[in-house]
Amino acid sequence: MRSLTDFLAGLPGIMPIKTRKLVLEGGALSKAERADIYMRERNWLDLVLEVGPDAAAAILSAYKDGRLPMKRGCTPTDAPEAEAYLAEGDKLREQLAERRRREQAVKNPLLILERDLMDHRLIDSVFIANIGTGSGSMVLAGITVHKQVIGYKSNSGKSTGWRVRFDWTGSDGQVRHS
Repeated sequence: MRSLTDFLAGLPGIMPIKTRKLVLEGGALSKAERADIYMRERNWLDLVLEVGPDAAAAILSAYKDGRLPMKRGCTPTDAPEAEAYLAEGDKLREQLAERRRREQAVKNPLLILERDLMDHRLIDSVFIANIGTGSGSMVLAGITVHKQVIGYKSNSGKSTGWRVRFDWTGSDGQVRHS
């Protein structure tokens, strides 16, 4: 997924700040099209917006129709970067569906797949949402997963750190941990 800023940079001659504001707040996109712009959320400080294929198509259409703020003397031209991004629409929709499944899996562990067990952050979120912050066990993707939370003292003894480990036996019989 491309960031909104990066996608707008692929539209020659626009005024990027005014266009961004118009896209997010104004009448350039419908409410449904604006809903296809997502927070990236790689961590809690990440404020990057990503543009989905439907929003990208609407922005490109507004660009071609001349409804976006343009720099003085510029007119809409071909935008090969934006067109190439739109050509990946089906792949982007699959990525969005996978992202939604993983977000819903935190509250509904039945959506977890075995390949998700290697994602330490996702599995920890599932455990915290369903059994709390301590150690415990859950059945995820038909596999019993054990969580161990172990505290350890710093060298000075003034603070405590925490180690979290997940152990399970995969469907192929291999013992794994994260």
